[in-house]
Amino acid sequence: MDKSKGSKNQEQVIYDRLFDVILEQKLQPGARLIETPLSEVFGVSRTIIRKVLLRLSLEGVVEIKPNLGASVVTTPPEEVPAFFEARRQIEGILSKMLTGNLTDYQEQTLRAIVKEENRLLKNGNLAKGLRKSTEFHFYIVEAAGNKPLAEFGKQMIARTSLIVSQYNLPGSGGCACVDHTQLVDAMSAGDGDEVQRLMHLHIGHIEDQLQIREQESEPDLYELFKD
Repeated sequence: MDKSKGSKNQEQVIYDRLFDVILEQKLQPGARLIETPLSEVFGVSRTIIRKVLLRLSLEGVVEIKPNLGASVVTTPPEEVPAFFEARRQIEGILSKMLTGNLTDYQEQTLRAIVKEENRLLKNGNLAKGLRKSTEFHFYIVEAAGNKPLAEFGKQMIARTSLIVSQYNLPGSGGCACVDHTQLVDAMSAGDGDEVQRLMHLHIGHIEDQLQIREQESEPDLYELFKD
């Protein structure tokens, strides 16, 4: 077996696990991600853990500080409205742009994502359901066809997802499948102004669910990732 390929597979598995526990709100913003316990938990070298943490930092999920190491990105309460306003504006623009150019394939893809998201959430698989919701929003900003705006949009989606994790009770928050269905219906109808309005409302619904509270204590990484 190609060792480099095996290493890449390990990285992806660890990346997926870390992202899952963050979205499940088991590993909340501000929690430290220490290389040694993570390497022991997953049975891999610290080099692989370092690559995973670097990837997460490039995507805006993890913050790496010199001499302090990595931690899940945290957002002070006073900065929360600005991130949601930025996301509201950028996704509103990009969803409107996509509406006028939506292909049958793109519409079918969005509807398939919503269907799978709904199935996962109904079955109680919150982590994968929330990741599917994030995929829905990522797909819209990427499909709009403006790469610089899409990159900014993805950063805002990732950051506000972490804010939801930080300021919502475990098991709550996130997107509503019904909102997603309405968005796709409006896109299919070709009404860009309505799509933009619905996107603004949708992101407002997410923000309205936030509950500012004290940060919970730091988790035990060995306990969190044990099988």
